[in-house]
Amino acid sequence: MAEDKGRVREHHEDAHLVAPELALFCVADGMGGHAHGEIAARLAIEEVKNSISGKTSQRALEAYVTRPDLEKRRNVFQRLRRAVERANERVRLAAAEDESRRGMGTTLDVVWLARGHAFIAHAGDGRVYLARARAMLQLTQDHAQIESLKATGAVRPTSKSYRDRLINAVGLNDGVTVDTVFVELNRGDRLLLCTDGVHGPIDDEARLGELVRDGTPPRSAKALVEQAIERGRDNATAVVVHVGERFVKREPADRGLSATDLERARQSALLQDLAQPLVLSALAAAVEVELEIGAVVPRAIANDLVAYIVLEGVVRHSGERRVGTGALIFPESLVGVWSEGELPVVEQTARVLRVRADDFEEVCRSDATLAAELYRRLACHVARLGRSTPQ
Repeated sequence: MAEDKGRVREHHEDAHLVAPELALFCVADGMGGHAHGEIAARLAIEEVKNSISGKTSQRALEAYVTRPDLEKRRNVFQRLRRAVERANERVRLAAAEDESRRGMGTTLDVVWLARGHAFIAHAGDGRVYLARARAMLQLTQDHAQIESLKATGAVRPTSKSYRDRLINAVGLNDGVTVDTVFVELNRGDRLLLCTDGVHGPIDDEARLGELVRDGTPPRSAKALVEQAIERGRDNATAVVVHVGERFVKREPADRGLSATDLERARQSALLQDLAQPLVLSALAAAVEVELEIGAVVPRAIANDLVAYIVLEGVVRHSGERRVGTGALIFPESLVGVWSEGELPVVEQTARVLRVRADDFEEVCRSDATLAAELYRRLACHVARLGRSTPQ
């Protein structure tokens, strides 16, 4: 990891945790002035570590590693989400005890590793990325005003006409929104946790990926922070985690997407009748997320248009049309086309594979055969629809 308070800031208000004994990694970016942001960041990370190291959380993770299934996965996420909620409670209590600390808060990004999988929790505008040989995937969405407007379709993903402000973070309100993401890891993958002091100045995702992949993890983290400090004004913190072969060695029951989920994904118009090696290559651009009942399905997230493949659950489009397993939502997003109309709503808890347009393009650019097959399927599917609407 690497950190720097920058050339302008008087205080370094970031905090981080690298705890390989717990397979736990965190980055927090405090706010509140007069060094109180530093207190908020430190308290949040301390509380997460205390929660994750507790017997209940450790038993949940051990149960998942021993016999991974969907129920045990959800239990791990429940413990992770609760850890962030407890961090929120602790920061709020500390602020209430000292008038000068009122308004202090912190962003928080947490990665908890379990064999060959990453459980990720996110609040604020720090980010977690997954760097693969063929793609640099932004796994989290900034909890900022402009990103919220993009997600609902109020503005286009490329719009920068609004003054941005943070709308969710640890300590800002009595409740905190905790986004979660589940990712299968492969040997050679790298995870980057960073504050906006890093991803803000280095806003070219390709350049970010080059720096993350270059050299040892400490060297890449140092290079990221050095370049961010040269270009920006804020505190900068980066944690780079390298996934080694020994770590992702899997038992027979623990192979990422289950055979059932893989077959469900292959029912989609994007992957139907595609050879399995190409399917697996295509899914290198996908991350799995779970959407609760009543959730609106955004057409833009993580600064980009997105498409979804439904693994399970039911999603309702306008006009009472419902889709389920194998549905491809927003296929036009994968070729950079913005669709109009009401956003779909989840009617039955849905697990989906989310694919950003930029990540899809990067995977296709690295394999001409794969690109030809995927773009042909997209063209045929959109032609069948006869219009640029979700399916």
